[in-house]
Parts: sequence; structure tokens; C-alpha cells
Amino acid sequence: MTTRLEGTSRLEGRRVELSVFAALMVLFATWAIGMPLFTSPDEAAHLYKAYGTAHGQLLGATQEGINSNTRIYDVPAVMGTPDLLCYFGQPDVSAACAVGHAGATASTAAVYPPPWYLAVGIGPRVLDQSTHQRAYRISAAVLVALLMTAAFALARRSAARRWTPLLLIALPPMTVFLSGTVNPNAIEIAGFMVLWCLLLHVDDERATSARSGALVGALIAGLALSRFASLLWLVVAVVLAVALLGGSVRRFLRWRFLAPAGGVAFGGLAVLGIWSRLAHAGVADQGTGVDWSTTHIIRATLDGMPELSRQMIGVLGWLDTRLPGVVFVLYGVLTLTALAGVVLSRNRHIIAATVVALVGLVAVPVFTHVMGARTAGLIWQGRYSLPLYASLGVLGMLGWHRTATERTLPAATPSVVRVGSVTCFAVAEVLGFWQALRRYTVGADGRIVLTGDLPWQPDVAPVVLQVVNALAVAALCAVLLRSTSGAHATETAGVVPATDTVSTGPNARFGS
Repeated sequence: MTTRLEGTSRLEGRRVELSVFAALMVLFATWAIGMPLFTSPDEAAHLYKAYGTAHGQLLGATQEGINSNTRIYDVPAVMGTPDLLCYFGQPDVSAACAVGHAGATASTAAVYPPPWYLAVGIGPRVLDQSTHQRAYRISAAVLVALLMTAAFALARRSAARRWTPLLLIALPPMTVFLSGTVNPNAIEIAGFMVLWCLLLHVDDERATSARSGALVGALIAGLALSRFASLLWLVVAVVLAVALLGGSVRRFLRWRFLAPAGGVAFGGLAVLGIWSRLAHAGVADQGTGVDWSTTHIIRATLDGMPELSRQMIGVLGWLDTRLPGVVFVLYGVLTLTALAGVVLSRNRHIIAATVVALVGLVAVPVFTHVMGARTAGLIWQGRYSLPLYASLGVLGMLGWHRTATERTLPAATPSVVRVGSVTCFAVAEVLGFWQALRRYTVGADGRIVLTGDLPWQPDVAPVVLQVVNALAVAALCAVLLRSTSGAHATETAGVVPATDTVSTGPNARFGS
């Protein structure tokens, strides 16, 4: 009987994971189809790097008098960019003016580590779709959806599973937009979602095993090789994990965990170091550097924090597509909901880890600008902070779980938090997608209903894309709510019982 129940649980779990993956893929596909080509920041650069890497051109060719970070790839002319400047930075102008192919195939991403670009480019090449730009978008979206599905699976299998909808804090419109384009920022966000969700299982006896160590090492190596900026977030992640674990961190200071974790992570970092040396990677750009004092740089960065926060949630395109104000309000509510769980938990470790995350969201942009503004300018954009912002969803889960295990909450509280979280996400996503479609088809202040003859149209009618987008959002929310509530969670989790219980072991920190 036990074996049959365990088999049923695993099968049901796989069905949930497949449903989450399918919903995410459909969601990302609506953006991949609905947004004009090259709309994502530096998408052309990443596209040419992906094409070149999959065709054996790891670095491209340097150009005389041009920064060595920018290189030319031998890419078919049909993949060249049109005159994007005719509407970039002009939200009231539709994408209809961008026609033809300029033929330029220069990439500012040439010196970036190649693994992600190879993974994105190999699919279109194998399927003989190498010159179809949207094929690269779908290829990139598959990788992101797989990692995000793994993150949701980890959350759903934790003791705090009831609060899994809070993990949707990691999917504001900016994240979903990036996930439907060719941009390594999306895979970085998804990878950190998995890393944060591993913190939900630190009290499990298997957390310090060699297998867990290898998994953590592989994540660190993969993230380090996704984007150079990930190294900063990995440092913050270590500090956050130590703050969360407190004295329990000693459990992980064992050879069986550290050897595979450190070995695999060091291998990835070594590859990154070798690649950076061979590629002569640098951040200098004399055209954007500023001749400011350190105090001026810090003040300018701090003054820009409100705008960076808005960019993180939903200033799309090349920072020229601002979403409706209600989108920012909804994600403000979702963020405060997560933080409320942290505060109510009164757990010093969860609170300390949250402080590390909040301080990191401010300190890392300041540090980056202080170190590089004189050579590269004030380069930080809000989307760069999304990997750390995603941690607030997991910390909120831990906080609400701890609160529920140690004190009596009003009976409606879990439902309010869960339903409120998916509602904030769903409304923000649907409104965000509508406004993004509106901006590119008729202009940011154009007609509200996107039917009839439009200046620019994607390959699928905008209204159809809106309906499919809303259905994917509804499906994702429904699956998350159903698979993490009440008795059904017991059937699908397969790791710990569904009821909130406090760990009685020596390593109990926030209730497992």
C-alpha cells in the first residue's frame, strides 16, 4: 500500500511539474511572438553571439578602432537589424517604421561566456531554423521554463509549500518579458530562483550530502558562466545563506558536502577565468564614462533607486515602455506581503537574511558604479537586480511558515496571502502584456482595444495573444494554488507532511 501511495504521489507530482512547465512556456511564447524582434535590451548582440557560437564562431572578429568587447559575427544578412532608432526611446511611435535589414552583425556580448549561447543556438541550428530569430527566443524560453519549473517543484516539496504562491514575486512583467526574448538575464533570474528555493530544504538530512553539494556547486558554476554580474549576486547569496543558517552553517562545513560543492564551483569559476583571459573581457567604454567624485557617484545612484525599482518591475524595451501604475502598486503589495511574513515570524535568522537581501539591492548597484562609473558610466539597470529580488519570495515563504507554526493566525490568513499573491501576479502580468502590445502596435497612448487595422501587428493577432496569455496565467495560478493547498499537497509533495510542523531537531531554525 505504501509503495502504491508513493508511486501515485510521484506521478501526481510529475503531472504538476509538467503543467507548470507548459503554462510557463505558453506564457513566454506569447511574449516571444508578440514583441517585435530586437526589442529586448541588446537582443541583437545576444542573438548574433548565439548564432555564432552554435556555428563555431566563439569570439567573432575585432574591428579597428572599436572597443574589443564589440565584435563582428558572420551572420546571414537576413538576420540584420532594421532601423530600430525610428521608434526606440519614442513610446508613442509604433514598431511599423522598422523595416528591412541593415546587415550589421556586431555584438557587444562577444566576450560573454559561451555556454548559454551554445545552449540557445544549438536548437535552431539542429532544427534548420538558424535564420529564424524567434526560434532563438523559444529556445531560450525553454531553458528558463525548465529552471523555473524546478524552482516551483522545490518550493512545492518543502514544509513551507502552502506559501509557494509568494514565489511569483520573482515573475514581474520584466522577468516574463526577458524570458520571451534572447537575453541571458532571464536564465540568471531562473537559476537564482532554484538556488533560493534550496534554502527551503536546509533542515533536510540530505541537504549536506555529496549529491546536494554537487548540485549547489553546479548551480554556482552555471550562474557564474551565465553573466559576469552573477558573481556579485553569488557573493550576496553566500552572505544571505550564512545569515539564514546561523550556527547551523556548521552542518555544511563537512568534507562530503564541501568537496563536491567547492570542486564543481571552482571548476566553473576556473573556466570563467580562462575564458575572460582569452577573450580579453573588460568593461571600459570611454564614450559613457563619467568624471565624477565617488561621493557624486554614490549620491547619483541612491537618487536613482526609485527609478531602478520601477525598471525592475516593468519598464520594458530599451527603458522606453512604462507599464500602468497599478502594475507597480500590485508588486509593491506582493513585496510587502512577503516582508510581512518575515516581520511576523520574529525569527532573527529570517529577518537577518532579509536585511542582507534588502541591503544588497541597494549596495550592489552602488558598489558597481563606484568601481566602474569612471570607465563605463552609470550602467546599472533595474532588471539586473531581479536575481536577488527573487529571494524575497522564498524568505516570505519561510517567514509565513514560521509564523503559522508558532502562533495562531486568523483562519483566513493563508487563503488571503495565497490568493492575494496569485491575484497580484495575474493582474500585473495581463495588464503588462496588454500595454507592451499596445506600445508596439499603436503606440503607448494609442487605442485600447487592439483589433482591426493596426500600424504594426505580430504574426498572431494581438487579441488572440492576449487571450492565450491570460489563459496561461490562469492555468499557472490554478496549478500552484491547487497543488499546494490542504490534503492535495500531501499527495503530491512526497517529502514531508503537508501540515505546518516545527522541527524538533537540533538544527531547527525556521520550522521544517
